[in-house]
Amino acid sequence: MNISFTLSPSAQDIETIYAGLGEFNRKFTPEIDDEAFGLFVRDHSGNVLGGLTGFIYVTTLQIRFLWLSEDLRAKGIGSELMNLVELECKKRNIPNIAVDTYTFQAPKFYESHGFQEIGRYRDYQVKGVDKIFYHKSLG
Repeated sequence: MNISFTLSPSAQDIETIYAGLGEFNRKFTPEIDDEAFGLFVRDHSGNVLGGLTGFIYVTTLQIRFLWLSEDLRAKGIGSELMNLVELECKKRNIPNIAVDTYTFQAPKFYESHGFQEIGRYRDYQVKGVDKIFYHKSLG
């Protein structure tokens, strides 16, 4: 047996670990068939000015990215995106929304939309910056 630390591992090696973990997990959870989604704010020419993307899992919608161009911020568009995500969850009977953010990004925004902090990495990537994990139950 040989154990080695590898920078920039091959996609095949990563897939081997991912597949092995998936096989183990299937003993305890249903096979998770994630479905990507996106809400996009576009100008009249179809250019993306912002939006929200993520994945839908069995009981959870995971927000991956939320970004709005500088011109669109503080105009209620982020709140509109969050409302649309919640409506989609209700239509699909998805009881949970999860998201993570950094202390310099949008923690107050998510808290104002009813998200509860459930975890935190302190000094994540940079000293003085925390990564915060949030959850919102719709049930």
